[in-house]
Amino acid sequence: MSIKITNEAPVGMRAGLRNSYAWVNQDMLDAVSRYEWRQMLFVMCFMHSIVQERRKFGPIGWNIRYEFNQSDLSACVQFLQNHLMEMDAKKLSSPTWPTVTYMISSIQYGGRITDPFDELLMDTYAVKYFNEKTLEKGSVLYPGYTVPDTAEISEFRGAIEKLPPQESPEIFGLHPNADLTFRTLQVADLVSTVISTMPKAGGGGGGLSPEEVVDKIAEDLLSKVPQAFAMEQTKDKLKKLPGGPTAPLTVHLRQEIDRLNMTINLTTKTLKNLRLAIAGTIALSGDLVDALSALFDARIPASWLKKSWESATIGSWFQGLLQRFDQLNKWLNNGRPKGYWLTGFFNPQGFLTAMKQEVNRKHAADKWALDDVVMTSEVTHPPKEFEALRDAPAEGVYVYGLFLDGCAWSGKENKLVDSEPKKLFTPLPVLYVTGVQQKDKKTAGNYAAPTYRVKKRTGLNFITTFDLKSEDPPSKWIMRGVCLLCTID
Repeated sequence: MSIKITNEAPVGMRAGLRNSYAWVNQDMLDAVSRYEWRQMLFVMCFMHSIVQERRKFGPIGWNIRYEFNQSDLSACVQFLQNHLMEMDAKKLSSPTWPTVTYMISSIQYGGRITDPFDELLMDTYAVKYFNEKTLEKGSVLYPGYTVPDTAEISEFRGAIEKLPPQESPEIFGLHPNADLTFRTLQVADLVSTVISTMPKAGGGGGGLSPEEVVDKIAEDLLSKVPQAFAMEQTKDKLKKLPGGPTAPLTVHLRQEIDRLNMTINLTTKTLKNLRLAIAGTIALSGDLVDALSALFDARIPASWLKKSWESATIGSWFQGLLQRFDQLNKWLNNGRPKGYWLTGFFNPQGFLTAMKQEVNRKHAADKWALDDVVMTSEVTHPPKEFEALRDAPAEGVYVYGLFLDGCAWSGKENKLVDSEPKKLFTPLPVLYVTGVQQKDKKTAGNYAAPTYRVKKRTGLNFITTFDLKSEDPPSKWIMRGVCLLCTID
């Protein structure tokens, strides 16, 4: 028998700073005689609370929920103390800021960070909080959060107690809508826990048993599952497409059809066997037990997820199956579409690579090398919807179905803008994507928005970055947690 004791991070900026200054003492404040030391110590504790508290916002806060703790803060404080003592000894006028930001973001905190976009966010924070303005007496880190100009630990602690009890998401660089994201995550977690602990046995009220409910669901889904593509007929149709069966995008189409056939066959087999098992014809065991429980809870069976895509519920997953089939079927029978629903691909990275290959082939006379071709993108202006497209572009592709998370798009101004209140996601107009040579790609005035398959921003769900026009510095959107999502369900 044992008792497990955990030390959770304090909730809120005031509690975080209070906790940090319970560890800081008067001797630590007096360790370096220069006032810059006390300034930077407070800023360091403030940033530590920022990176800890930002975790509560889920993926829009940090892609991965890192366990930043007291050891990270103490290591940074020790480094700053040594750096300022060296600065005092050498009689330097200011700290070496590139060294300070690198040690804090890449070495101390960066030692825990594994995602490249989280590294970029940490670098952005370090540059924001450690610069010449940090050394100004009475420096304001955020309205209401001023660095105390004192040498007494009691006065620091007193100033911390006067801070607001609650803070706006804007203190983290996020849009105010992020608070709605936080509340939504809390409720979703609660609902998930309640559903997972609900009893599955049938009651005595005369209602349908779980098996009967699932049998009706399986019957309904079976009636809607599309027929898998016939391989011989598919091969003949692929030969008739422009460029023949070896054209890069046609090869991608064949691969997508193969993957979708696997999903359709697995879905059909599971639903048929589940109905037989409920009827008592075959044994209910293994994956069928999981499928029964999952369908009753409106979840996707684990065996389906391994071969397909993530989704919130079985209803949205099945709707996605029908939409994917519809896109591939029209492409196979009617020729290349004017625009492509990027969400509907198992391998969107392969689609974009195939697009670059075709662009490269069109420039064979210019002697383009495939290794020198990079992707570039721009939102159609004036903004277009897929239904309004008249023709496919002469070079490159149109893609649609993407959503902006953390900001919005102004079609009139043709740039990124802040989100509207209480509107978490904004559909992005049709995006024109093509390939250019590395030397010709323009990066000024653009924000490279990371694109993910689902809301969960892991490396496995990452697709690529698309360039979006912006008049604001990229650091604003980095701290906003702005990205593109293929689906928001």
